[in-house]
Amino acid sequence: MIAVRDICIRTETVRQTENRQLLAVLDDVADGRASAVELAGDPGSGKTRLLAGLAETAAGRGFTVLRGLADPGEQDLPGSLFIQVLRGWLGLADRAGLREELLAVIRRIAASVDDAAGCPTPERLRALLEQHTCRGLLIVLDDVHAADPASLALLDRLVRWPVNAPLALVISYRPRQAPERLRATLARGSQLGTVRRTELAPLGLTQAADLLDLNATDPRLRILHRDAQGNPLYLQALARICPSRQVGRPDGLLADLRGLPSDAGLPDVLARHLVTELSALDPQQQTVLASASVLGDDIDAGTVAAVARLPEPEVCRLLDGLRRVDLLRPLSGTPRSVFRHPLVRWLVYDGTDACWREDAHRRAIAVLAARGAPVERRALHTERATPGRDPQDVAVLTAAARAALRGGDIALAGHWLSTALAAVDRAGPETDPGHRVARELLDTAAEVAARTGSRALLAETAARLGHADRRGRRARADREVRAEVPGADGAAAPRRGGGTARRAVRALPAARPEPAGDAALSVLTGREREIAELVGTGLRTREIADRLGLSARTVEVHLARTYRKLGIGSRAALVRMVVQSAA
Repeated sequence: MIAVRDICIRTETVRQTENRQLLAVLDDVADGRASAVELAGDPGSGKTRLLAGLAETAAGRGFTVLRGLADPGEQDLPGSLFIQVLRGWLGLADRAGLREELLAVIRRIAASVDDAAGCPTPERLRALLEQHTCRGLLIVLDDVHAADPASLALLDRLVRWPVNAPLALVISYRPRQAPERLRATLARGSQLGTVRRTELAPLGLTQAADLLDLNATDPRLRILHRDAQGNPLYLQALARICPSRQVGRPDGLLADLRGLPSDAGLPDVLARHLVTELSALDPQQQTVLASASVLGDDIDAGTVAAVARLPEPEVCRLLDGLRRVDLLRPLSGTPRSVFRHPLVRWLVYDGTDACWREDAHRRAIAVLAARGAPVERRALHTERATPGRDPQDVAVLTAAARAALRGGDIALAGHWLSTALAAVDRAGPETDPGHRVARELLDTAAEVAARTGSRALLAETAARLGHADRRGRRARADREVRAEVPGADGAAAPRRGGGTARRAVRALPAARPEPAGDAALSVLTGREREIAELVGTGLRTREIADRLGLSARTVEVHLARTYRKLGIGSRAALVRMVVQSAA
């Protein structure tokens, strides 16, 4: 169950130009002219809020305001959009004669709406509007992209042959979901000059700052604006979900669900907005969309078919339908698709059954492995499929950490290492009898320590692996590691020293016949050993040079000689040997 909170979309305060364009329609009607405007915008762009403000203003000016909201579930109810409008008018009618005429037109629309020439329904509707619109009438039609064919036929007649009365007609819709009939009607109205267009583009940075009440220099603004794609609904949702979201993480974290806190809840208006769309899908569409949410931002028919366990031709058809309703969008230049927005994926993903979702991730891992997909993609699924259930999980996560290191993303490498450690705890030592994966994991942690200057993750890795076969001692070992790691539990500790990590490393069997302990470093000169020990504390070359009063080049020469003498090829290996020698 998603915990939801309410938010208020104050788009009229930041979309002042568009608001003025809508209000101009009322001015035309006040001058005795009929006027129509189309309001086009993506989901969450603020259409409904602008329409509410327009209706409130019109009512204050003495207009009769009628509204209709198209429902995708009423496609088989002819004229349902206009029946809504007329029923609303029926409730306001203060004359018996008007009520009878409204009922007659409603019955006529409900019985038969035919687009063929000579059908009396459009003319009867036109006559009704012309005869009984004297003080000003505003008709607001919302979500017209979801209107039934008969309602679109009636709208087409009203656009091509406008009513000769003080009538304001506002047609709100989502362009990506608009059927061909609606697009043709509005294009014809634009050519005839009977319909004006107002389009809600993504908000700019200044508008986003106004909407969120943020200073234009606030470091959160740009990342929120980027992640929300300028959409007002998503902007406010992300600001509520991630109030302290800061700059500094690379693009893509929001898309793979790691950029959102695990306990985040969707604001109420966003949840309602999306659930209405999802409830209109049939069971097969829901299964395909759920499978797509597991795959994330790289959705192709073959992979979705494997995860959904449906025939690929059928999945192709279903994906096309999901693109038509704009839950998915085509990825430019490829046959793949992406979700309209990561928050849409999040809602779909969070709404799936947890057991089905875990099995779906396992099916995704299998198909990606068979296709030779990069290890980083497999790691994303391993992380969400109870890491450690499969003997290969630790190896996949460790390989992902090394890939992140090669790409220079130390934080992501640390994330994968931490996930791998959790998998080690769950899998147990019997899944790695030769300690090959464990040693690779330790080497990777050592490299992270060498690059960052922090040995916290190395100490934790060594402690976990060193005590992996001693279940009864792990809790005590973890407490010791936390006491020695700087910043853990609020306690600081010296960068060197501490026996838990070194004892854990010593408990791990050697993978190759290297010299160990002091014997390994005894072949070094005094200066080489001094530099090696500083490397073991996590210092970088420049920091070592500054501490010893040497040039960075001299330190590099000493390190090169050290590598040759010890028969190793990396700084990470040297860190591990220094830790072992101090044990």
